Amino acid sequence: MILNIDRGHIWVRLEEKTAKVQGEMFFPGGDKMGFVIYADTLDYWEPKEQRQKISKDDVNRIIEDIKADFSKGGHVLEIEST
Repeated sequence: MILNIDRGHIWVRLEEKTAKVQGEMFFPGGDKMGFVIYADTLDYWEPKEQRQKISKDDVNRIIEDIKADFSKGGHVLEIEST
């Protein structure tokens, strides 16, 4: 579930945990919003100081949840990874 979006991050909640997904907002035209997610930055749950690693399965679930929310609103989501 998306909690908040700003120009450089999407804050999400998965079960009882929160993650900050880094990326960049863009405007593809019309009244739609676009966002590029940097998937490789999904490494630790917040607060990162506790060093709770995000599993690959949870990374996939987070991305799928964001995709679903964006598609409901007709917004554009791009995923980049190295």
